Amino acid sequence: MSDTQRDAFLDEVRLAVLVIERADKGPLCAPVWYRYDDGAFQISMENDSAKAVLLRRAGRASLCVQDESIPYRYVTAEGPVEVEVISGEVRHELVREMASRYLGDELGRQYADGYPPELEGGALVTLRPRRWRTEMY
Repeated sequence: MSDTQRDAFLDEVRLAVLVIERADKGPLCAPVWYRYDDGAFQISMENDSAKAVLLRRAGRASLCVQDESIPYRYVTAEGPVEVEVISGEVRHELVREMASRYLGDELGRQYADGYPPELEGGALVTLRPRRWRTEMY
C-alpha cells in the first residue's frame, strides 16, 4: 500500500488490536476503537486500567488494523506512546466522538452517557508510529 492508501484504509471504521509488552508473560492484546489523525493513533481508556499501566511501563506499543474480506489488507504500526490523564469533560467528548464513529450518532451519544463530564479517571493514549507494515493481496 502507498501512504495514501494506508491513510485511507485507516480512516475507514475498523477495530484495531493494541499490543503491549509484558515482562512476565506474553504481550497483552486488546481490541480498541481508535482515531487516526495526522499520522498518529489516539485511543481512550481508563487511566488505571491494565492497558494504561502497561503502556506507561513499556513506553511503546503496536497496533494491527485488518480487513478480512478480499482483497485482504492490513496495517501494523509500532512506536512510542504517550499516556495523558484527561478531564472528565474531555473524556466525555472523546468517547462521544469515537462511539459515534463506530456506533452511529444516536448509539454513540447513548454510549457516551456512561462517561458523564463529571466522571474522572480517563486517559488519552497517543501512538506515533516509527515503523509501519502494510499489505494488500
